[in-house]
Amino acid sequence: MSDLLDKLGLDKDRFRWQDLAACNGLPTDYFFDKYEEDAIHAATIDAMCLSCPVLKNCHKTGIDNAEVGVWGGIYLSNGKVDRSRNMHKSQEDWRLILEALGVYDTIQ
Repeated sequence: MSDLLDKLGLDKDRFRWQDLAACNGLPTDYFFDKYEEDAIHAATIDAMCLSCPVLKNCHKTGIDNAEVGVWGGIYLSNGKVDRSRNMHKSQEDWRLILEALGVYDTIQ
C-alpha cells in the first residue's frame, strides 16, 4: 500500500480515504443544496460517485456518523436513506449503486 501512496504523492502517515475520493476538492454544497435543487446536477453527482474508488468507505462513513447529504451516491438524512432526496434515481440507478456498494437488497 505504501508504494501506491508514494506513487500518488500521498503521505502514508496522513492518508485518509477521502484523499482518493472522486469529489475531493469539490465544493460541499454540490452534495447538499445543489443536489437537492437540480435533477441534472444530482445525476452528474450520482455518476461521479459510481466511478469513485472509495464509494463504500464514503457510504459507510455517512451511515456510521449519521450524516446528511450525498454519501456513497445516496442522499442520507441522519445516516438513513432519504427517499425524497433520491426520487430522481431510476431502478437502473439504484441497481448500479447497490451493486457498487456490494448490497443486493433494495434500499428503496
